[in-house]
Amino acid sequence: MMRHKGQRPIPKILHRWDENGYVAENIASGTHWLDAWLMQNNTPFARLSKATGIPVERFMAITSGDAISRAEVDALARAWSMSAGDLIASMGGRTEIVD
Repeated sequence: MMRHKGQRPIPKILHRWDENGYVAENIASGTHWLDAWLMQNNTPFARLSKATGIPVERFMAITSGDAISRAEVDALARAWSMSAGDLIASMGGRTEIVD
């Protein structure tokens, strides 16, 4: 988002997991949790890869059912301005998290 010189920065809000929210509805209808968050945050794979350091190929592997590392969870949470705990809650036990 663009702002003019001298204007205060736009505050970054913390996204929260809501079991009755839009992301939860998408996940319940069969959308993979990663795809649901990508749509919610309007984040293309290339931009997310640059922000997190996670290669695009890993996103494809995760949406295909591969496990995710705790470091990847933390990086995604930072990129989307949310807590890692909320991101893990949205997974609903469908993805294995490895340390």
